[in-house]
Amino acid sequence: MKQILVVLLISFFLAISTNAQEESEIIPVNWKEVKEVAEKDPQRIKELVSRMASSEIDTTMTWNERILAYYGQSYLTPFDEFTKGRNLDELFEEGKYEECLSGAKELLKENPLSLEALSNAGLSISMMLEDSTHHYNVTENEVKEYFTRMFIIFATIARTGDGTSERPFSVTMVSDEYMFMHYHLDIWEFESQYLTSNKCDGFDLKEPSEEYPRKQIFFDVSRVMEIEREMFLK
Repeated sequence: MKQILVVLLISFFLAISTNAQEESEIIPVNWKEVKEVAEKDPQRIKELVSRMASSEIDTTMTWNERILAYYGQSYLTPFDEFTKGRNLDELFEEGKYEECLSGAKELLKENPLSLEALSNAGLSISMMLEDSTHHYNVTENEVKEYFTRMFIIFATIARTGDGTSERPFSVTMVSDEYMFMHYHLDIWEFESQYLTSNKCDGFDLKEPSEEYPRKQIFFDVSRVMEIEREMFLK
């Protein structure tokens, strides 16, 4: 159901998405610098996150600022974000759209750039708007706001690489890999998944898409692994 809904609701975004693999300058994430800013000046990241999450797209933000905001947020967000994201998925699949929306909004207070929360919030509102038996206090503009923020994040991820093993896309959560492939690159099926020696998550795809012409795609999961180690130690 999610796949069908998303194709219908955000197809117009796909038409204007930046083709990062062919046209855009690649800006690899400087994890050392991002971590230093997060530790020494977390307020800077919070301010950038606020700008990136604004209801009006901040066209004055540079790609370096967006990258610092999105990846720097991973150092400020509580470790339970993954669990909360999974709970939202379950609520949506169970048809508990009001609960899912409420939980998504709570998660967005902690991380305004959570793709799991943005996706579930937008989809839940869409389902509520389709329900003619109830009158919910939600609007189509809210859906557009959530999905617009999602695609700003996708465009930011796209700037970090080209999907090759030499220049992988960077992510901070495994779920972001799938959402990026599904909703930004229109990739829905793969034959195998594996971890490479250079801390990349690799996928052999069943077939390429118009947005991504290669048969393999790689994601830098070094930050994902770092978070998992920190969670284990706590």
